[in-house]
Amino acid sequence: MANNRTTQANGLDQRRIVFNAFFEIPKTMKEVDQETGVMRENICRYVWRLRKQNKIALVGYRKCKVTGRLKVGAYTTNKDLFPISNQLKLF
Repeated sequence: MANNRTTQANGLDQRRIVFNAFFEIPKTMKEVDQETGVMRENICRYVWRLRKQNKIALVGYRKCKVTGRLKVGAYTTNKDLFPISNQLKLF
C-alpha cells in the first residue's frame, strides 16, 4: 500500500531534501516533515548526523507553525544564518 510520503525515496535523496528544506529559512523538524513529506523520525536522525558534521545549527526556539507548541527548536543549514560562537578557539 503506497502513500504520497517521501519515505519511498532512498536515504540519500531524503537527506538532500531535508538539507535543502532547512536552508531557506530556519524551521522546526515538524515544519520540514509537513513541507517535504519525510517522516519526522527520519528528519531527527538526519539532523543528528548533520550536527555531528557541523552542517546544521540550532538558531533558537520559537512557536511551531504546525503544532502550535511553544519553544521548539528551529534549525538551519545555511551557514550565513549560523549563530556566532562566543567560545574562544584553543586549537
